[in-house]
Amino acid sequence: MQKEQQETDALQHLPSHEFIVGDGADDKQVPVLQLLQDLSGEADLYPDGGIQAWLVVLGAFIAHCVYGITYSFGIYNSYYTNLEIGNSYSIAMIGSIGSAAGYSYPHSRHQLPLLILTQGLMFGIGASFIFFPAVSLPAQYFLKRRGLAMGIAVSGTGCGGLVFSILSSKLLDGIGMAWTLRVTAIICLVLMMAVIPFMKTRITPRKGATDYSFLKRSGFYFMFFACFFVCFCEFVSIDFLTAFGQQVIGLSLQDAGVIMSFYNGFNILGRLVIGYCSDRFLGPFNGMVLCLWCTVVSVFAWIFASSFGSLAVVSSMIGFWDGGFWCLFPVAVAEMFGMDSSLVTMLATLFTLLAIPTFASPPISGLISDAYGMDWLVIYAGILAVFAAGAGTAARFSQSSLFFARV
Repeated sequence: MQKEQQETDALQHLPSHEFIVGDGADDKQVPVLQLLQDLSGEADLYPDGGIQAWLVVLGAFIAHCVYGITYSFGIYNSYYTNLEIGNSYSIAMIGSIGSAAGYSYPHSRHQLPLLILTQGLMFGIGASFIFFPAVSLPAQYFLKRRGLAMGIAVSGTGCGGLVFSILSSKLLDGIGMAWTLRVTAIICLVLMMAVIPFMKTRITPRKGATDYSFLKRSGFYFMFFACFFVCFCEFVSIDFLTAFGQQVIGLSLQDAGVIMSFYNGFNILGRLVIGYCSDRFLGPFNGMVLCLWCTVVSVFAWIFASSFGSLAVVSSMIGFWDGGFWCLFPVAVAEMFGMDSSLVTMLATLFTLLAIPTFASPPISGLISDAYGMDWLVIYAGILAVFAAGAGTAARFSQSSLFFARV
C-alpha cells in the first residue's frame, strides 16, 4: 500500500502541461499526467486472481484436456496401420480432421470412411466449439500473470494427450477399437459437462460491426505464418512419432505409446515453465522465439534417434518446446493487438485459417512417408520448423527492434 501511495504521489507531481506528440496523422496530443494515470490504472482492469478468474482457468484446463485427444492420435495411427485398414495417407485423414459424438460411433476395421467422418470430422467440429473460449477467456482475467494463467489452462492439452495416449493403448489391447472409442466418448462427455459452469466472459461483447482492422497490420501475418508452419510441423510429430518407433526402431505398440507419453508429459511441463518464465524474465515474444528455434534443433535431432531411449529424449524435447509455443502464442497476440472483446474475433480468425495446415499436414506427411520413407518425413518437418521460427522472429522484431528488449 505504501508503494502504491508513493507512485500515486509521484504521478500527481508531474507537470500536466507536457504533451506526448504522435507521429501519425491520426495521433493525438495527450497530457503526460493523464497518459501515465491511464497506464498505471490498466492493471486495475484485470482481477489477476480471485475465485472466478481461477475457475475460468480451471474450465479452460478441462476443455483443453478434451482437445488433448488429438495429441494421442499417433496411437490410433499405428493401430489402424497394423489393422491394414488403409495406407498412411488415408489413415492420416482421420487425424487431420479430429466431440464425444465422433468417438461414440461403433466402428469396424472395414469402415475407414466412417472413421474419417466421425472420429475425424465430428470430433473436429465439437472440439472447435470448446477450443476458442478455452484459449481466449483466461486472458480476460489476467495481466501480470497472464503467461502463467495461460500456461496452466493450455497445459490441459498435454495432460489430455498424456492420459489418453496411455489409456488408448491399454484399451485397444484390452477391449478393442469399438469399445475404446465408446469409453473415450463417455469421458469426453463428462469433462465437457464440467466445463460449462466455469466458462464466463468478463468483457462485454462488442456491439455493431465486427472489427477486422487487425488484418491491416503486418504483425498479424507474421504471427499467422509462424503458427501456420508450427501446425504443419507439429502434426508430423503427433501422428508419426509412434509410427517411427515401430517402423524404424522396431518398438511394440505399447512402447510406442510410452513415447507419446513422454511427448505429452513434457508438453505439460513446457507450457507451465515457459509461461512462468515469460512473466518473470523473457516476455511473451522472446519466449515464443526461443521455443521456435529450440523446436528446430529438436526436430532435426529426431533423425538420429535409433533406440527407445534416444527417441524418448527427442520426443520430450519436441513436446516441451511445442507446449511452450502454444502457451505463449495467445499471450503474444493479446500483447500485440491489445485486450478487448475483439481478441476473440482475432483468435477465431487465426485459428480458422489454421484449419488449412491442421487438415493438410497429416495426409501430406502420410504421402511423404509412403513415398520417401521416415527420414525424409523428419527432414520435411525440420524445414517447416525453420519457416515457423523465421516468421516468429519477424513478429518479435515487429514489436521491438531492440535485440535485448523484454517483449
